[in-house]
Amino acid sequence: MGSAFFLEFDAYDNPMQLSKVGNWVITFISPKDQEHQVQLAITNVLPRQISAQLQPRRIVIQQSADAQQWQIQQIECFDSQTNQEISFQAKDTIGQTVIQRVIQEFDKYDVSIQLIENGK
Repeated sequence: MGSAFFLEFDAYDNPMQLSKVGNWVITFISPKDQEHQVQLAITNVLPRQISAQLQPRRIVIQQSADAQQWQIQQIECFDSQTNQEISFQAKDTIGQTVIQRVIQEFDKYDVSIQLIENGK
């Protein structure tokens, strides 16, 4: 089995309680009343380039057994060269770059996130 990557939030920064952090908006993908397998989307409202043609658009995360850890399902970027959405995994170089940008941006607003491989 491959590696799983998680975003670990501080206990007081539950992403289900956050709605906007900087230029990132957090929304429910799964129904709010669904208690298991909650999925959230962290969406960039002002996309910035991470390369000549790629703009990070959205990170889909899913709640894990550990309340502070959210498994990264996919990372979506817009490719302006091909005019298409492209999905990346957290282990991909581009995926790692997008995750680091999100962590840095959230940190500016005192929302602490850590990237963890394989969870606890």
